[in-house]
Amino acid sequence: MAKIVNKIIRGSFGRLWVNGSKMANVKSFELKATLKYEAVEINGELCEQNRYVGYSLAGTMTLHQIDDSVAALVNDGIKSGTMPNIKLVSSQADPDSNGSTRIEIYHVTFDSLQLIKFENGKVGEQEVPFKAGGYQYLDMIV
Repeated sequence: MAKIVNKIIRGSFGRLWVNGSKMANVKSFELKATLKYEAVEINGELCEQNRYVGYSLAGTMTLHQIDDSVAALVNDGIKSGTMPNIKLVSSQADPDSNGSTRIEIYHVTFDSLQLIKFENGKVGEQEVPFKAGGYQYLDMIV
């Protein structure tokens, strides 16, 4: 049992790169694929069936607030209407695991940008929700 427990990947070893630059201030990162289906009614069947028709990608990165790197990336685009191309690469590994999971996420668009926020007695962090137009696994733990 201990061998299995020691293989559980800890989030402390996750990494994130934005357009090739490592984000040292990343606290958490998540990407989800939402699968889309269309309902299909089959003649003679009482149970509705579903046909897969595509997917969408969305996620959130939470950053410790130490700089304005995300704002610097998209600030000009917000004002001009010409947004930059954004690519993310995220990896998750652990010294005790059997490898790493690494994924490239492309055609990234940020849903919102926190311009400034503070609260007395609280450590600053910034949530950046995003959508993406595609992904590919670069490494998988199998």
